[in-house]
Amino acid sequence: MVHKVVKGDTLLKVAAKYKTTPKEIMKLNPIIKDASHIEIGWELKLPAPKPTPPPKVVEYTVLAGDNLTRISKKYNTTIEEIVSLNPSITNPNLVRTGTVIKVPDRRKK
Repeated sequence: MVHKVVKGDTLLKVAAKYKTTPKEIMKLNPIIKDASHIEIGWELKLPAPKPTPPPKVVEYTVLAGDNLTRISKKYNTTIEEIVSLNPSITNPNLVRTGTVIKVPDRRKK
């Protein structure tokens, strides 16, 4: 992966954008002698992105008043992901109280 430096870029901003560190970018780009100095037009090599581990999946018992929107927000996931884990959900707008469903749990630890 490569990033072309544009006006306003800093090594710190580029690192944050690609979820890496300035130190990692500097290792791959010997042209950078000083972390506080990069030049417009430089094409910086970036480290390969680290794969995101799959989310933990929990079993959730649907409570009165629940819907998939509320459940997905609680677990920081999407309705689509919940439906894909639960073939028994044929209508995402209708989940019955007491039903146990699988939910990807992406809440921050």
